[in-house]
Amino acid sequence: MLSQIKTIALIGLEGYLIDVQTDIAKGMPSYDVVGLPDTTVREAKERIKAAIKNSKVEFPTQKVLVNLAPANIKKEGSDFDLPMAIGLLIAIGQISPTVQKDLVNTVFVGELSLSGKVNRVNGVLPMCIEAKNLGIKKVVIPEANCYEASVVEGLEVIPVKSLRQVINYLNGKEKIESFKYVEKNEVENTTKTDMDFSEVKGQERTKRALEIAAAGGHNCLLVGSPGTGKSMLAKRLPTILPNLSPEESLEITKIHSIAGKITSGTALIKTRPFINPHHTISAISLIGGGRIPKPR
Repeated sequence: MLSQIKTIALIGLEGYLIDVQTDIAKGMPSYDVVGLPDTTVREAKERIKAAIKNSKVEFPTQKVLVNLAPANIKKEGSDFDLPMAIGLLIAIGQISPTVQKDLVNTVFVGELSLSGKVNRVNGVLPMCIEAKNLGIKKVVIPEANCYEASVVEGLEVIPVKSLRQVINYLNGKEKIESFKYVEKNEVENTTKTDMDFSEVKGQERTKRALEIAAAGGHNCLLVGSPGTGKSMLAKRLPTILPNLSPEESLEITKIHSIAGKITSGTALIKTRPFINPHHTISAISLIGGGRIPKPR
């Protein structure tokens, strides 16, 4: 039997739709994944086998073939685990095949542990933004990612803890309430630091230059002899930066999401990021690299 499930993958900061096609056929027992999977995706079959077995479901002793379409784009990451497992369970009949028509506008994202637990993955926010742009109505994601995903308006977020819970949900045996993001009213835009720009005494011309740079979003280069206060001023600059606009907050949160630096329970990052690299850092270390550059 053939099943087809949707998921979202990332290239850089942008997401794109992936069809997870699973076919069960007669023949020697095997499990193959095609469609340019990387090592992490190929290893998913071992995680899926253990997760299905520990979810009290018998793994099929047949020929299993999974195709990740489009097949000409390299697939990377562990977030394919859950959709591949769901596709397999539909193909063997453990999940009712009739649900496929209801999953046309649903995507699955998540990493599986050997026990069947659905683990947190990186990049859920940009995935959800792209899913909405493509007309997707519902996303099934790890519970640990529900806060960042719920920021996207018009998208139903279903947080799940385990593969067993997803099976019961799709079979209609368990109801999972969609997660709603409630924005806090208190001000969260202030930079949390023990230092403040008001502590600087003197340096009037330099402080004025930094104030103009902070207000206008300009670059500023501090040059001077050691001990004149360059580092001290630079460390306090974030305390006078303007508050983030909603668009800036969303863009910063996307980058942190892909880099895996969003703390649990955080929906939007509302503090301006400030990075203090060492002066001996190389250009490659500063801006990153690789075949497809992405945040680190």
